Amino acid sequence: RASHRRTHRRGRMASSIEAVTALLATRQVALLAAVRQVEVLESLDALELRLASLGSPEEEGSASPTTTSSASSSTPPPPPPPLPSDASPTHRAIHAELASKLDTSLPSSFRVVRVPGEYYDRPLEFRRQVLDAFSTSHLCKTMVMENTKDDRPFPEGLPRPDDGEAWSTKYIMVVVQYVSKLHAEKIRDFVFEKRGGKTQRKKIKFRLAPEEVSDAITGYSHNAVTPVASKTKIPLLVSHRVLELRPDFFWLGAGEVDLKVGFSAAEFAEAYGAHVIDCTYDDK
Repeated sequence: RASHRRTHRRGRMASSIEAVTALLATRQVALLAAVRQVEVLESLDALELRLASLGSPEEEGSASPTTTSSASSSTPPPPPPPLPSDASPTHRAIHAELASKLDTSLPSSFRVVRVPGEYYDRPLEFRRQVLDAFSTSHLCKTMVMENTKDDRPFPEGLPRPDDGEAWSTKYIMVVVQYVSKLHAEKIRDFVFEKRGGKTQRKKIKFRLAPEEVSDAITGYSHNAVTPVASKTKIPLLVSHRVLELRPDFFWLGAGEVDLKVGFSAAEFAEAYGAHVIDCTYDDK
């Protein structure tokens, strides 16, 4: 009987040893698999870095990273979009001015689209679809505004570039989104600062300029106003929200009611010397 108990204990011990051995083997396999996975990932990372280095400027014998920007500036600008054979004089003027900026401040090119006659009778979503804009926030407008506290009659209130006093102007141009609400007090404060405090805040109050004044300054009618090829150059303000748009491509009027132009907001601001400011209510 004692011998039987010893044999039984030995059998149980052998079974336990076998179970532990199997468990250790399983864990060893798992550990080896994890190590192999790490090695594979490290190899992939190394391969990715190698491929990146093969395509770098140094490997290709071109400019180093510190001179990439100067090298890219020598890249030929993209061709301007085709101009329709029946394009109107205004369309041609808009196209020509923008095309002249392709190799400098508008390297990403532009688009000009003629929209249906009912464009302004339809909601923003319809307009977005017509232009294939990313969102209704990418639809913007240009307004000519005048300081109603300035008694000078038109055109005496226009800026005098010869004396370097651009901000003595009674008139400014503002670009905002259709979905935003203009904040006149923010514009007042900006102009106050630009004038170096020489004009009291209570003497600065910008409101939408009369349509005939806007037409005379820009050469464009209502719903067609744009800084592009404008007749008279006046200070241009652009809402900071326009520069925050992603993707960076927005739409403006283009000299005719049914003509619209689209381009990069950042490039547009640079091309036209715009002052990017917060000029809308925070809740849009």
